[in-house]
Amino acid sequence: MTRLDYLRYMSPALLVASGIAGLWLGGHWVWLGFAAFLAVAVTDPLLGKDHGMRRGAHPLLADLILYFQVVPVALLWVVFAWRIGTANADLAPLDYFGAAVSVAFMTALGGLPAAHEMFHRHSALGKFVGSVLGTIFASGYSALAHVHVHHIETDTADDTETPFRGENVYRFVVRAAYRQHRRSWQIEMTRLDRLGLSFWSPQNLILRGIGMYALLLGGFYLATGLTGMLLLMLVSALGLFILEIFSYIQHYGLLREPGTPIEDRHAWNHLTPLGRALTFEIVTHSQHHVDPDRPYWRLTPRPSAPQMPSAVTCFVLALVPPLWERLIGRPLLEHWDTHHASARERELAIAANRAAGWPQWLGNGAAAAPA
Repeated sequence: MTRLDYLRYMSPALLVASGIAGLWLGGHWVWLGFAAFLAVAVTDPLLGKDHGMRRGAHPLLADLILYFQVVPVALLWVVFAWRIGTANADLAPLDYFGAAVSVAFMTALGGLPAAHEMFHRHSALGKFVGSVLGTIFASGYSALAHVHVHHIETDTADDTETPFRGENVYRFVVRAAYRQHRRSWQIEMTRLDRLGLSFWSPQNLILRGIGMYALLLGGFYLATGLTGMLLLMLVSALGLFILEIFSYIQHYGLLREPGTPIEDRHAWNHLTPLGRALTFEIVTHSQHHVDPDRPYWRLTPRPSAPQMPSAVTCFVLALVPPLWERLIGRPLLEHWDTHHASARERELAIAANRAAGWPQWLGNGAAAAPA
């Protein structure tokens, strides 16, 4: 990678810095982090597509940039605790909410992409740091379902992170969050049983996740009182909501016959400059599913794979289901059905469109799909 390529992956830290500055300034400035997110949503689609390669990075430096994201996120939370605790005299009631919204968005954009990358690492340190970042959103053990369910059952009815066609984002978020937590528990209970360990074993990853979140809640209560602890829980809920929306836009309506190989067509890609940099290439999503162990800086953009607009723009559109379905969902899935789906997936698409109450475009002289 060139120096510019290294620097672009520092953009999550710079974005978090805006949230830190807003909290430090206080008053209505606490909304600055959320305003920065909106600025990205407006700017990213205007920058065009980014199909460039990032190969050639020094692995150690690329990993240092990844792990460095913990620093600004931790500082964000320290300043957040200070602002709503000892320095809260200038906060109006609405600004408390603004602080929580900004922290949720800045933590999601600054911490979750890094945590996701670490979930796929085989090092104990990577997995631990990823779980710490996930703990903020009461999801310290979410890697269990993500790795052992989503990356195996991608685009099937058994997947925890694939939305149905016609399913709005609000219903999906509730369904996905419940299923991911439930499947994570099942996976961990099975592992403990196989090892002959009890539920109360120190090796129980679920208990570790719950314990870490309890420590976070307790620390915030001591530092900021009941109000601060409740705001932390609000940030956790908002952050989980943000996380599931990004899952929603990466697999919306896609289909795959269970047991068949996962290929490029089984993920939506959002290949824009800011989107790729801010998410540590999560939006270079096709190859990530084909080769989940490949580090972020070696992922190859696939322009011929299914494409969506900027991930941040799609995030905003998903919040308005009629707009999402009219501008994104139906037209892009019609293209996917007719240009990407296999013969069996076209059959699944006909059933899925019928269940969603959508037109049956596959029965009207659609182009031949790949075998």
